[in-house]
Formats: sequence, structure tokens, C-alpha cells
Amino acid sequence: MQDEFEKNGFVIVDFYTPEEVEEVKELYRNLHPKDEEGFFPSTFSKDKHYRETADKELKRIGDKRFNELLQDFQIINGSFIVKSPGEDSYLHVHQDMTLVDESVFTGINIWTTTVDLNDENGVLYALEGSHRFFPTYRGHTLRGFYDGIQEEIKDYMTPFYLKAGQAMIFDQSIIHFSPPNVGNDVRIVSNVYFTHKDARFVICYHDKENPEWKNKVELFEQDLSFMTNYEQFGANIYDRPRMGKSLGIFDYDFPELTVEELENRFGKKRLRDFTPSKKVPEPVAVQEESNGSPEPKEAFWKVYTPLNVYREIRYRLTGQEG
Repeated sequence: MQDEFEKNGFVIVDFYTPEEVEEVKELYRNLHPKDEEGFFPSTFSKDKHYRETADKELKRIGDKRFNELLQDFQIINGSFIVKSPGEDSYLHVHQDMTLVDESVFTGINIWTTTVDLNDENGVLYALEGSHRFFPTYRGHTLRGFYDGIQEEIKDYMTPFYLKAGQAMIFDQSIIHFSPPNVGNDVRIVSNVYFTHKDARFVICYHDKENPEWKNKVELFEQDLSFMTNYEQFGANIYDRPRMGKSLGIFDYDFPELTVEELENRFGKKRLRDFTPSKKVPEPVAVQEESNGSPEPKEAFWKVYTPLNVYREIRYRLTGQEG
């Protein structure tokens, strides 16, 4: 599992038992505030009781599984990540914020669904291996290295249709996103953040309005209660942190990913989500008359398909995009 994690940036495991899934759902129903709409992490709640109770109880429920899967670890925070039905539950392409010194340690999430994920309720997409693209600082005030290709990069990402109780354990620097929940029910996910037992807690800030900060970030050391006590999460998250100790200002070159670099890593744009079965139809050979003699022609797709499949066919046969 460690080898797979280091290669892809994640592993998928069975995490909650069916009884624990129901316990997590019931915990959420008892705690969630009335102002929760769209995409909503409990760490953003103004209700400190909600944040602290979710943290405490999710650590308790997952404790047995933590000890079966992990070693040399410290569990930092448990939270809910909720998608209420509606278009405003869309979560854009992103990486999670820097929380440790990643030149030495790794910050990791255990992202566990309580419902079967599907195309309606906000399935999780991830870009395999993207944790190895660039060493990065990340936070709400820093631009992502993929920001210039937010739409294009989705074509290289894979949906993971986890079943209730399954978890994706992923490096926080993996690139991921999820479409809106357009179903009828709330999509309830628990997320537990952990790291190495010796890691210290660090977050980043960039003052993009200050020309002198063009290639600079400020690092702040935080204590272990940061995730439940950081009041700026639910309000002025783009302001300079008012919690923690500044470690100083550091150089950072803000790398940028291009479509060409994506193609070099993964090949030409993939097909995705174009048929109900999500399988590419098999090409069939056709014959064409030439000087009275039938000769094989390059394989063609003799199936009726949606527009995006047609575009891919045209690109493969002619090199024309659009």
C-alpha cells in the first residue's frame, strides 16, 4: 500500500463497517447547522461545538482502523465534507492547503464516503501521480500551478466511484475536484487529516496585492488545535493569518503547468463520461473500393455516439481539433 501511495498519491481501502457508516451519518444529522449550503466543510462552520464534536467523534469512530493501517502517525483533525443538493456544491480543481513541511513530511487525508458515489451526487475525481509534479506551497491566497488549465486538466482525471464505507487515503498535494451534487440527498463524507508523529504544523500566506511579494510566501507555525480553532476559515480566509507564529518570508517561484506538459506526461486528451457504460466502443474495420479491388481502410467507428466522441474520432483520424 505504501508503494502504491507513493506512486499514485493515494490508495483506496475499506474503512468504515456498515454500522460505523450509520454512526457517522447519525453524528452528522445531530450536529449539522441550519446555515449549511452547497459545498460545506465542518471546519468552515461558525459553530465551534460542531467543529470540536465532529473532530472528537470522527477520531473515536476511526481509531481502530487508524491503528490497523498506519504507523508513526498523529491524527490531527476529523471533519465533515458535505455537498447539499444544488449547483453551488461544485468544488473546483484544487490541491489541499499546505499543513506540514513537505520537504520532510507528508500531510494525508482519509476521505471516506457514507454513500455510494455516482455521477449525480458529486463523485471524486483525482489526477494520478500529480503529487509529484512540483514541490508546492498551497493555500487560499496562493494560485495553483494548474490554474491556467482548470478545464483542460479535467480530461486527464479519473472518477472514483467509492462505495459507502470506502476511503481514498490521499496526499494533500494530489490534484482533485468534484462536480456538484445534483441528486436529491446530502452527500456526507468524513475527512480525517493525519501526518507523521514528528511533523510540525505549518500554513502559508501570499500577499498578491503587494508587488514585493511577487515570488514570496510567508509561513506560519500552528499548534495542533489549528483546524478546530482557526476562525478565519469560515470568514476572512484570504487575510493574513492572525493565529500562529510567523517563520518568515520565503522565496517561491509559482510554477505553472501547461497542456503541452500534460500531454507529455499522459498522452493526448482522454475520453471520459461519454456513454452510460463509460467504455470506448471497439473500432471495426471497413472496406473501401480502390481500382476495383477492396483494400483495408484505417479502422473507423461504426457506432452512433455523442458529440465529444465524434470530436475525438475526428482528431484521431485527421488531427483536427474542435
